[in-house]
Amino acid sequence: MMEWLLFRLFRRSILVRLLFIIGCLVLLFGMLIHFLEPQTFGNVFEGIWWVIITISTIGYGDFAPTTTIGRLAAIILVLIGTGFITTYFVTLSKIAVSAESAYLEGNLKFYGKDHFIVVGWNERAKLVLESYRDAFHKEDIVLIDDSLTKNPMICDRVHFIKGSPSHYEVLELANARYAKKVLITADQHKTEEYADMNTIVTLVALQGLNPSIYSIVELLTKKHIQNAQNLGVNEMIKTNELISQVMYEHIFVKKSESLKKE
Repeated sequence: MMEWLLFRLFRRSILVRLLFIIGCLVLLFGMLIHFLEPQTFGNVFEGIWWVIITISTIGYGDFAPTTTIGRLAAIILVLIGTGFITTYFVTLSKIAVSAESAYLEGNLKFYGKDHFIVVGWNERAKLVLESYRDAFHKEDIVLIDDSLTKNPMICDRVHFIKGSPSHYEVLELANARYAKKVLITADQHKTEEYADMNTIVTLVALQGLNPSIYSIVELLTKKHIQNAQNLGVNEMIKTNELISQVMYEHIFVKKSESLKKE
């Protein structure tokens, strides 16, 4: 039985193990000091109080051993307990710093639901994120990108996940199975056709986890439009067609209007 308990204990995190050891020390020395000096420590709780105040180096001075054996127990407590309590606080600080670093670097899992996933970081995605954040104050946004080294928009509502959006473990970090909608932008670091292929692969991976997710994809070529439709995409943004139309209007339509005026 004892071996099984020790086995279960050492499988826990170091923080849990430290808390267990500190708890045992507090209880043990609290009972011990009450047994050694019942006139000073009238009950076990007063002994436990003294142990906690002592090993935390606060030292109120309301209780103190008066006998030689009691002071000897206090010396042993300080030598053992202070080390464990210091290690506990150092470990706690390290965990907090690690969690903050993991959040900034995109390695911390997102646990929210009904969120908006944006795949890819570029100027278009940045403008979408800023506008969406301002318009929907209470909705969480998860940004997935493989090229960034840290969260480009540090705010409460934007959670960054680093990695390839077509990988299962990355989508799990983004909690994609509980997302409400997704915008997949074209990868600006790849050729147009390869970027569209990545978009389709990402869409397949997302729908594998969350078939009901509302999907919006950006496509640069016509070759993969049918593939996106076959996958049941909700909306398609044909960026090159839109840009070409705007360019045409600026170059030819406005030029024709100016010629007519002349």
